Amino acid sequence: MPIRKIVNLSLGSITTSQILSITTAETLFTIGSGNRAFEATNLDGYDVYYGQSGILVNSGAFITSGGGAKFWDSIVDDFSIYFVTRSAGVTSRIVIEQYA
Repeated sequence: MPIRKIVNLSLGSITTSQILSITTAETLFTIGSGNRAFEATNLDGYDVYYGQSGILVNSGAFITSGGGAKFWDSIVDDFSIYFVTRSAGVTSRIVIEQYA
């Protein structure tokens, strides 16, 4: 599936792109050293929830299915976040793009 990305020039370039497969087990993402922003885009048909360990699905913040995205910027230290889906037996793919 091709992805067209318009780059925000004030952020610099995308340094890393990766796909995470998210299930009902929490998936930890930690931003790479030297990066200060990242975007998570949900490509699949299930909402993906995010937050601290022990995320409560259906009641917390989420990235909508089918192309929804969330952007985190101005990160100045180590940053980690957990992702999870709400439905057992399904997997959602999210694209993570990190900016220098």
